Amino acid sequence: MTHHDLRNWLESVEERGEVRHISGANWDIEMSSIAEIVYREGKNPKPVLMFDDIPGYPSGYRTLLGLLASTWRICKALGLPEDQTDPVSLVKNWRSKNKGLKLIPPKVIKSGPVEANSLTGDNVDLLKFPWPRFHELDGGRYITGHAVIQKDPDGGWHNLGTYRIMVVDRNRLALHILEGQHGAVIMHEKYFARKQNMPVAIAIGVDPVLWLASGQAFTPWGTSEYDYAGGIKGEPIEVIEGKHTGLLLPAKAEIVIEGECRPGDLAPEGPFGEWHGYYGNLGLSSVPEPVIQVKIIHYRDNPILTCANPAVPPTDASLTSAASASAAIWTYLEDQGIQGIKGVWCHELGFGNLFNVISIEQLYAGHSRQVGLIASQYNKYSGRYTVVVEEDVDPSNLEQVVWAITTRGLPDQSIQILPRCRSSSADPAIPLEEKKKYQVAPKPLTAARVVIDACRPLEWKKDWYPIARISPELRAKVCEKWQAILSDLI
Repeated sequence: MTHHDLRNWLESVEERGEVRHISGANWDIEMSSIAEIVYREGKNPKPVLMFDDIPGYPSGYRTLLGLLASTWRICKALGLPEDQTDPVSLVKNWRSKNKGLKLIPPKVIKSGPVEANSLTGDNVDLLKFPWPRFHELDGGRYITGHAVIQKDPDGGWHNLGTYRIMVVDRNRLALHILEGQHGAVIMHEKYFARKQNMPVAIAIGVDPVLWLASGQAFTPWGTSEYDYAGGIKGEPIEVIEGKHTGLLLPAKAEIVIEGECRPGDLAPEGPFGEWHGYYGNLGLSSVPEPVIQVKIIHYRDNPILTCANPAVPPTDASLTSAASASAAIWTYLEDQGIQGIKGVWCHELGFGNLFNVISIEQLYAGHSRQVGLIASQYNKYSGRYTVVVEEDVDPSNLEQVVWAITTRGLPDQSIQILPRCRSSSADPAIPLEEKKKYQVAPKPLTAARVVIDACRPLEWKKDWYPIARISPELRAKVCEKWQAILSDLI
């Protein structure tokens, strides 16, 4: 790999011209509002936004948004071909790299750049850093774009996950982890069930590969994201042992917070505008969540706070989610023995979860329906709408997908609704009253999913109406002859 930490990676991004420096924006709503406008309305490639000279904070205490909000930056982080950045090629190359991936455990070193400064005891002060308040109705300031680090007390492996964290005061954080996630299992079913305190750390400004690994839900139970990230890089992630927690901490992170969660120690958390574009847990109500009692804060000189701004997609983090979910679903289908998959794209408007499209070469009658049904059950977030199209349709092109839906099947034959599929408390479509009941007496939350078969029936596909579309040969001739005009238009 060509980079060794966030700063080293950013040098390459800067050289390519994909960094925009902004001076003087306030941490309260202003930074996030700028980011929301850029990532929803701006031209591609959307740049990294680096905020500096934040009012009330020393110059050099920077906040960064949009770390992996371009396909080139994802390819650069993962070590994929940088000349194949269209969505489907990105997913294909990611899967190809994953197939031969060998896990590489982290390397423990004595010290690292993150230990340049440390705050302990009465000097611990979370408000020393410009954590943003992201949305107008948020209940506080939030740490996002990070990795929460835990250790399974039985297996001894480290779990890294990106979970919601609200700043409560100078030495307390509130930690929100959705039910069923690895971090929740470790915290509630291991430590808290045994009446034990849980050591925990939060790393901000980590290597982009490590942040990507921690933020995606495809690493199996018992496999550390440190090992997976090391495998992607082809070299171990360098770590140090936490002075308070004993956890392995990224040595080259920008900031690392060490602390502990104690059973029964709760604080109101939220509300917070989430990835799907709603205040989706209990609306505008706060929820009691476990407190992280902060013991030590380590940070580099002039630290960079990496952030993600969840809102109505597309956002600064929705492209990464779309790409990783697409690769995971494609692999999941082939692991089930399904052949003929030509492309998968989980659209950003569904934040890589709610509107997913699979392109196939039909090999047998019922193939498309089988693909849709299996893909719709990938995980508890995935597949509110799953669409299956043929290989002549680009699954990442929403216009082509809608064309296939509206022209290649009859609604009464092509649409299948699956009731009572697995869901979670993050689901914005589940009634608020049902979620309130769940808070009192937890029970499985369910919601329907839809499979849309937008493929031509294989039985008479050969007799289907001819498609009125320019041929590749004619397109090449026209583009060559009219290059001067078309180069400004396409």
